[in-house]
Amino acid sequence: MQGPEQLLRKASLERLSSPEQLDMIMRVTSPLGWVALVAIGVLIVAGIFWSILFDLSVKVDGRGYMVRGESVREVQALTAGFILGMEVETGQIIEPGTVIARLSLPDLENRLATARLLLADMEASSRTQSGTIGSLQANLQAQLARLQAERRQKEELVKKGLLTSAALSSLDMQITNIQSSLLQSQIGRDDRGFSVEGKRLEVKELEAKLANDSVVRSPFGGRVVALRAGLGQQVRAGDPLVNLEAEKEPLRIVGFVPIASGKMIQPGQDVQIAPSFVKPEDYGFMIGKVVSVSTLPATLEEIRRIVANEALAREFIDLNPFEVVIEPIPAPETPSGFKWTSSAGPPLEVGSGTDCMVLVVVEKRKPISFVIPTVKQTLGLT
Repeated sequence: MQGPEQLLRKASLERLSSPEQLDMIMRVTSPLGWVALVAIGVLIVAGIFWSILFDLSVKVDGRGYMVRGESVREVQALTAGFILGMEVETGQIIEPGTVIARLSLPDLENRLATARLLLADMEASSRTQSGTIGSLQANLQAQLARLQAERRQKEELVKKGLLTSAALSSLDMQITNIQSSLLQSQIGRDDRGFSVEGKRLEVKELEAKLANDSVVRSPFGGRVVALRAGLGQQVRAGDPLVNLEAEKEPLRIVGFVPIASGKMIQPGQDVQIAPSFVKPEDYGFMIGKVVSVSTLPATLEEIRRIVANEALAREFIDLNPFEVVIEPIPAPETPSGFKWTSSAGPPLEVGSGTDCMVLVVVEKRKPISFVIPTVKQTLGLT
C-alpha cells in the first residue's frame, strides 16, 4: 500500500509527462531581468565608444610661483638695527626713492651720544683753559711791554756811552723767553680749538650718517608683493625688508617640476594652475601655456632670485626641479583677468608672490589605449 507522499509524487510525474504540458512556453527570465541586461549592454557599448572617441590627459604635477618680470626684487637693510616702522604695505605701487622702513641703529646712536658728551666736555674745558691762558698771556704781554720799554731806554744810554752793550744782551734774552712763552701758549690754545672743531665735525658726520642709514629707501620702483620684516624686528645688513615686482610686466608662473618629469614637458603644452588660495573643486583651474623649459635642473641661487624667499626656495630645490615658464591665458571678462576651467573662476584678483600647484598636460590618449596592452598581455599576444 502506497503512502501519501508516494501518491503525490506519482501524480506530479503524470502531469509533467502529459502532452498538453509540452506545448506550454518555458519562462527563462522575468521582464525586469531583461531590462537590466539591456542597460548593461548599453553601458558597455557607451564605454567602448567613449574609450575610442574621447581623450584622457596625462599630466605632470609640480609647484609654481607667480611673478611679474624676470624675478621678484628685494629691498634690503643697509645696516644692522631694529624696525621702528614699515612705511609701505602689500599691494602698494612705489617709485624709486620711496621710504620703505625706519630703523633704530643702537651702535650708531651710542657712538653719536658718546661723541656729543666728549664735545661738551671739550668745549667746557676749552672755555676754562681759554680764560686761564688769556690771563697768562696778558701778564706775559705786560712783562714784554715793560722789558721792551726798558731796552729802548738802555739802548739810548749805550749810544751815549753811559752803558755797555752787555746790559742789552740780558734784556734781549728775557724778551726772547717771554715771546717764546706767548707763542707756546697761543699754539696750545689753537690746538685745543682745533680739537674741539674736529669733534664738532665728527658729531655732524655721525648725525648725517644716522639720518641717512636709519631711513631705508627703495632703489627701484614697482609693486610691493610682500613685507619681509615687522615692527620691532631685529635685522642685519643685507636682510630683506620688502619684495617688489615690476608693476607693468605681465604676470607669469615659474613652475618647478621633478627632474624625472621635466623631459616630458615641451613649449606649447597646456597647463592647469591652482593658486594656493583657490580651491579647484570650487572654481577649477587657471589655464596657461608652457613658454619655455630649462635644459638643466635649476640651482638654489636661481630659485632664490625668482621667489626672493629662502624658505620657499629650499622647498622647491628639494624637487631637484626643471624650471618651466608658463603664461596664463588672459580673459578680461573674469574677475581675475585670466581664463579658468570654470566659467569665471574665483571673484578675486590673482597677483604675483603667490605659491601655486601646476599640472602640465604632456599627452592626450584614448582610454582604450590603456586597456589594449593589458588585454594583449592577458591573452599572451605580447
